[in-house]
Amino acid sequence: QLARDVARALIEVDPDAAATRHDAAARGRRVDAPRVLADGMAGVWAVLPGTSAARLDSALSALARSARTAGDPRTLDQLRADLLVDLTAGSVEGSAAATALAVVDRASAMPEPHDPAAAGAAAGSTGRRSGRRPSPRTEIRVTVALSTLLGLDDSPGDLAGYGAITAEAARALARDGTWRRIVTDPLSGAVLDVGRTRYRPPADLDEHVRARDRACARPGCAARAEGCDLDHTVEYHRSGGQTADGNLGPLCRRDHVVKTDGGFRLTQTEPGVFEWTTPTGHRYRVRPGLDLPYERLPAASRDDGTQAGAALGRRACGSPPPF
Repeated sequence: QLARDVARALIEVDPDAAATRHDAAARGRRVDAPRVLADGMAGVWAVLPGTSAARLDSALSALARSARTAGDPRTLDQLRADLLVDLTAGSVEGSAAATALAVVDRASAMPEPHDPAAAGAAAGSTGRRSGRRPSPRTEIRVTVALSTLLGLDDSPGDLAGYGAITAEAARALARDGTWRRIVTDPLSGAVLDVGRTRYRPPADLDEHVRARDRACARPGCAARAEGCDLDHTVEYHRSGGQTADGNLGPLCRRDHVVKTDGGFRLTQTEPGVFEWTTPTGHRYRVRPGLDLPYERLPAASRDDGTQAGAALGRRACGSPPPF
């Protein structure tokens, strides 16, 4: 998080120099030779422009999810690793890549729904290869000020899962991207509250919450919202919580378990603003956005901390995170 803050500050102080440094660094992009790891494994290190790395990551994830949907038993991590090899070093016939690409082929043959209102304050970049076989539909999310897109200033944009990028890079992605409105109601018409009528949020509410928060709601956790569980802050089944933007937030699987059964208390004081109380009585506030610092609040009373600690003892699920 500190490294991302420093990178953003450097872009803000001198956007032109930041763009020049990026161009020079991009000329050094490379894929290193494999590094030996234990037990017959190897590590491969690639140095890429941030936007290229995000596109590669999104493509591998999209193909892995397609293979899982088609019934492949491997984990997403295993599939991402195998797909990288299948698609670059050999035939894909009979492999997970073949299964995933078959799903992509079927999806590409179907017309995509058209949303005339799909324009607004954020852009997602999609990429398709030319040739006979379409590439998986990939998405990278960039948040950028309208004033920057119009060329009125050079404030940095934010690439989801990466951090700050130069205004020039953000504008280039916007030119080639598909625009989606992420303005909340009433302008967008998005459904932000379905009350107690259903547990699973509708697609527009799910997308709204993930775009709003961008990362796991636990202080210090940078897991991307797209890969997190969408948690009911006030539990739906146990405590009657509603399925609404003010009661939903992304939690990675580990922090979801900690919040539910680990003795930590979580409240959402307003949509996207989370306050945590640890078993020791320490309190923290998290606001939406990957790079915003979390706040340390006055500690809870001794009684509150003791009760929380007792709850942790009753429902322990492993060591709590260090915050």
